[in-house]
Amino acid sequence: MSLLRLLHRQAGRAILGILLTLLPASAAVIPSQAEKPDTTIVFYAQPKVSEDLWPVLFQVLRADLTDGQGELPNRFDLDKQATFLRGTDDLRGVVFSRIISVKLLGRCDVLPQTEHPSRGPLGWVPLVSGTIQPFISIDCTRIAQVLRPAAAGLSKQDRQYMMDQAIAHVLIHEWNHIETQSARHSSHGISQAYLSLNDLIEEPRSNQLSVANR
Repeated sequence: MSLLRLLHRQAGRAILGILLTLLPASAAVIPSQAEKPDTTIVFYAQPKVSEDLWPVLFQVLRADLTDGQGELPNRFDLDKQATFLRGTDDLRGVVFSRIISVKLLGRCDVLPQTEHPSRGPLGWVPLVSGTIQPFISIDCTRIAQVLRPAAAGLSKQDRQYMMDQAIAHVLIHEWNHIETQSARHSSHGISQAYLSLNDLIEEPRSNQLSVANR
């Protein structure tokens, strides 16, 4: 078991989560020692997660950060140049200054999984001795349940793109908690306590992801 996986399991019992409200509706580049960024986000997922998830998810995250989704009113800004890696990448001998671990739970696609959404957070981070730890968990099954009404009639690629958007928004929400070391939420935007379906799938204003790239 890797160190990150072990820490993820032992991070603590207390969590801060993002709840839902129902409203209408790649290949990794490992940085060199001289070029390593301030923040590296390492993703872990179950084997049943499709390889198609990763390239577009990383593009959506980058587009969201470029569009200002990580800019907070209290002057905390997320690292727009963060590196995104997978836990299956070969990280031997590579040292990073700061790592955030992201664990994706479920299949992370949009298929009929249950008739009604289950209650609970879409994402959460552990709180240990008053400190929010750099470990993010995202429940793809619950996200899929929220997205399913809006996904009817869409192509497989568009459904996956919708899921990637939602994962990115939940991730940024939880990342904000880690950076600010605060459980507070804003009254609007990606940092509000309850994200609607529209909040989850809202595209960046400067979105440059073409249909051909989805």
